[in-house]
Amino acid sequence: MSPAVSAGDHVVMEKVTFLFRKPHRGDIVAFKTDGITSLQPGKLSFPPGTFYVKRIAGEPGEHLQILDRQLFINGNRIVISNSAGAISYTSPVPSDLFIIQTEHAIGADAYFVLGDNSTNSLDSRYFGAIPGANIAGKMVFCYWPPRRIGFIK
Repeated sequence: MSPAVSAGDHVVMEKVTFLFRKPHRGDIVAFKTDGITSLQPGKLSFPPGTFYVKRIAGEPGEHLQILDRQLFINGNRIVISNSAGAISYTSPVPSDLFIIQTEHAIGADAYFVLGDNSTNSLDSRYFGAIPGANIAGKMVFCYWPPRRIGFIK
């Protein structure tokens, strides 16, 4: 998720926001991988209680496509940015372990999540949309290391 969240960052996650509204595109969320049925058994396994941090790209009921490193929602180009600027969705090196999904119909109460560092991100392109119930909270603040202290963007 670099540059938003980097390895070694100590961050604060809050749950209050999602008591008043649903997660939105651009929110950086922590979610549990438990029960995500589209993860391929035998090829990738997560210990129970594993959390991932990704940015929401697609919301419930939307049709999402990634074409030419750009994100399209319901046929319209959408630009999601972080502190480094607009995010480009580059496909990682092909692997025989996974099929990369570049088109997805997002179900009710599901979210399509992508990593900001798309060439090195295991995200919804591989395991599909995540259930909304798996979202634990929103990442909001980095408090360590000192050079990275600040709100997460």
